[in-house]
Amino acid sequence: MIAQSQVFWHTLDVLARERGFTPSALARAAGLDATALNPSRRVGANGAMRWPSLPTLLRVLEVLQVPLAVFARSVAGERLNPAAPAEGAGLLRTLAYSMLQQTGVFDQNGLPCGPVWVQEASPGQWWGEPDAYVVRVDTDGMEPVVRDGGAVVVVPSLPLREGDRVLMHGPGREPVMGLMLDMQDGPAVCSFRGGEVHVPPAREGEAWLHRIVMMTV
Repeated sequence: MIAQSQVFWHTLDVLARERGFTPSALARAAGLDATALNPSRRVGANGAMRWPSLPTLLRVLEVLQVPLAVFARSVAGERLNPAAPAEGAGLLRTLAYSMLQQTGVFDQNGLPCGPVWVQEASPGQWWGEPDAYVVRVDTDGMEPVVRDGGAVVVVPSLPLREGDRVLMHGPGREPVMGLMLDMQDGPAVCSFRGGEVHVPPAREGEAWLHRIVMMTV
């Protein structure tokens, strides 16, 4: 008989593969250490399978867009029957990083707009998230964290937390990718480009912070 912990990890791996994630990519998208979900980390010193903490599981399922109750039923052996994707599913608006500060590529709410965006296949299954978009990285200034030629999936609708990877952008303002800091006087972003700390302007509409949920190379 297969141990329940093995079924748990197998189910998680299947859901991740269906959405285009490796264990390392899924961990990074959930804001965890890149090795947190690797097979080598799932076995304790005594040889017993480890279970992830509930907060870790909830962050992972948030990335996979699978409710906890649905995941539990899947582990229990219930076959999931996802609905057929709608027309246009799998595509997200995409723009190069160097073009983000141009006028007219975001609306008054900081969301993508205008004809300059192109529709491209979504890394993973993020097309169901409201206003999600992809940024194609065309600079080597943020390596090795974000590589030139890679892609970043951004979901504006998700809440921000300390330690999240974020994109800060605004009209005529150079975009910043980095880690969300929780500072005493308000939020700030530690840039992937040299570690500079950027504080969003206080005036509404001058800059927006959007959560990065996935990076590809």
